[in-house]
Amino acid sequence: MPCLAGAVAAAALLTACEKRTDISDTDARGMVELLMPQRIELVEAFTGFRSFDKDDTPDGIEVLVRALDTFGDPVKIAGTIRFELYSYQQASGEPANRRLCDPWEVTLVTQQDQKRYWNLVTGMYEVPLEFPPGFATKVPPAERKFVLEATYTTPLGTHMTDQCIITAPAPRPAVAQR
Repeated sequence: MPCLAGAVAAAALLTACEKRTDISDTDARGMVELLMPQRIELVEAFTGFRSFDKDDTPDGIEVLVRALDTFGDPVKIAGTIRFELYSYQQASGEPANRRLCDPWEVTLVTQQDQKRYWNLVTGMYEVPLEFPPGFATKVPPAERKFVLEATYTTPLGTHMTDQCIITAPAPRPAVAQR
């Protein structure tokens, strides 16, 4: 009998020491949203035309994308990012004019995708967007400003969008042949 009484007392003591917290669905959703991305940002200072091969001629755009949580801190994301490139319309409330090529779709759904695009040092995604074949012939040579737009779609179907204006490098003067 003393053993049974001791066991009951121990069980009562453990139950009394156990702290139980009931979390409502609303509270749980708020906690999850606290650390989830609230917006994306194209980092204009580091986004621009790049050469992805050995020459100096730009053959694409390197985009740096940062996803930010409620506190403005960088976070990783899962889902897809759609990038669209538009001609620039000066002196307009909507600078994006006509779309210049098919959109680029970047998926961030696997561990391999994350390793490919995530830069641990910067806390940003670095995405190379290569121009489609013949792209240079579709863009007038005088056109140097463009609007790049990114739309992130979360796994829950929410969309977050940002855009920035990028400027193509000036064409190099032709070198005279001697």
